Amino acid sequence: MSGGPAGHSLMRQVTDPSALKRAARQCMGRTGSPGADGMTWRAYRQDLTGRLADLSRRLADGSWRPAPVRTVCFDAWGKRMTVVIPTVEDRIVHRALRNAVEPVLEHDAYPRWMFGWHRRAGRPLAVAAAAAHLTAGRTWVADIDVAAASRGVGLDQAVGSVARFVHDGTLLGLLRRILAALPDPLAPGSGLNPMLTNLRMTPVDQLISTRAVVRLTDNYTLFATTRAEAEAAAAELTDALAAHGMRPAPAKSKVWQPHPEDLYAAG
Repeated sequence: MSGGPAGHSLMRQVTDPSALKRAARQCMGRTGSPGADGMTWRAYRQDLTGRLADLSRRLADGSWRPAPVRTVCFDAWGKRMTVVIPTVEDRIVHRALRNAVEPVLEHDAYPRWMFGWHRRAGRPLAVAAAAAHLTAGRTWVADIDVAAASRGVGLDQAVGSVARFVHDGTLLGLLRRILAALPDPLAPGSGLNPMLTNLRMTPVDQLISTRAVVRLTDNYTLFATTRAEAEAAAAELTDALAAHGMRPAPAKSKVWQPHPEDLYAAG
């Protein structure tokens, strides 16, 4: 695992002012409401260099603490959604930590057939991978959407999922501090939710790695040459999910013969 020797230098990749500036620019590229303190990105950009230098110092000496989050509820895809909105400063810290850790995960944790919630990923790549399987004659697909993939994860489990690959104790302590301040460790809206949700499913990825499979975010597609083989793959994945506290979403899961563009449709 590259998280060993490399892991000891990861915290510096969070605290360095240039790393924080990169994280801030990434966060500013997305629209977002202010957190509980009312600070907007427009206001934070005023004296950005000074603000980030101060943030760097507090992260380095351990005095930084996460601020309270703002909670927002809304309706989407026919259900009630609740998300948290961290302050803009906390979003920078989340993003910087994720930037430091994800190269290790790309190398050690994520399978090549996983195309969601990480760098160099997205639906077009997942569709292309699916098309290759279908063209090769694996036309039957066990299309399994995971129900509430980010729910039911405790603080120790969330931190432990990162600690499997990263051995920098100071960084892991920062991660624990961030997650302990959230209403749930994998709360939607947290800048760490995508990475931690991917890690939650990594043990399942390993259990089905011998299959012809593509995963986009929390949607697995297992490819087979016959319906019976696809149904067996669906049963194997269902058992693997159950072993790790998850289950398929019945309304979104099925065995069928799709066109590649029919797969991975949002909502």
